[in-house]
Amino acid sequence: MAAITISRQLGSHGARIARGVAKKLGWPLADKATINKVIKQYGLIHLDDLYGDKAPKFWELFKQDSVWTIEWMNKTILTAAAEGDTVILGRGGFAVLQPYSDVLDVFVKAPDEVRAQRIALRDDTTPEEAAKKIESDDKARSKFTKLLYSKDWADEANFDLVIDTGEVTDEEAIDQIVAAYEALIANPKEGPRVADIELDPVLADTTKDELS
Repeated sequence: MAAITISRQLGSHGARIARGVAKKLGWPLADKATINKVIKQYGLIHLDDLYGDKAPKFWELFKQDSVWTIEWMNKTILTAAAEGDTVILGRGGFAVLQPYSDVLDVFVKAPDEVRAQRIALRDDTTPEEAAKKIESDDKARSKFTKLLYSKDWADEANFDLVIDTGEVTDEEAIDQIVAAYEALIANPKEGPRVADIELDPVLADTTKDELS
């Protein structure tokens, strides 16, 4: 029983790689949509109101609804990991689960020019406009993680594995992540395990339903 978190830069193919890892391992994927559904069932505000295309302002984090949203987002990530064998995409998962020895934290990146080319092709826009979108997204992700978790989202030292998709194919990246996970299981790190997390039974049932 373990978990893999995947953080990624816009245009790095991190989301499709996360889906590929989940498919190859036969695991569920806990992404933005999954976490939103769990939070919505508790009558809280949409995660998009807090973290969409722009970073939250500092004071927004201390609105009551935002505080509850962050608390439940973190609880949902912990619960998804504790359910066992889950790929968690984004949402600060690496920061929430970093203390746990049976979690593999992965960062997927690519050179700026490669990302700009990919986003320009995806959105049918110019490389210049794509570069602006990438810069804005990087800032949003960085501020989100810094404000909520006091961690540097782009600091590669925070991750067990860093993959550059400017150098490897998506398939190679998936294979590298699976191999790193297998190595972690064979030689586990010291520390607490996600399997030992004490769960809220209602939240656990809700999360399990969304992951199934």
